[in-house]
Amino acid sequence: MLRERGMALVVADTAGLWPWVEEVTADFMYIRLHGASELYTSGYDDATLDDWARRIRAWRRGAQPRGARRATGAVPPREPRDVYCYFDNDAKVHAPFDAQRLARRL
Repeated sequence: MLRERGMALVVADTAGLWPWVEEVTADFMYIRLHGASELYTSGYDDATLDDWARRIRAWRRGAQPRGARRATGAVPPREPRDVYCYFDNDAKVHAPFDAQRLARRL
């Protein structure tokens, strides 16, 4: 249904509390990073930010990241897309610093 309407499925990292899906359903990707190990309060280490950068670069090229957690076998158009990534791990002020560190990787 999302794909039919051109709406993006939110890729949400919730510190392992809930599973996430990396399904391309629109001409853009929407990512919310809520904390690596503790919801809203933990930051992201270099290796984890490197992995998010790798995924974002793949989506920007129109590809699927290696190891993407897919829900369907649908093949989205292989077109470059915008990627919007928001950090919501702000309870201990990690969000702006993690965002800057991710931006430098991209």
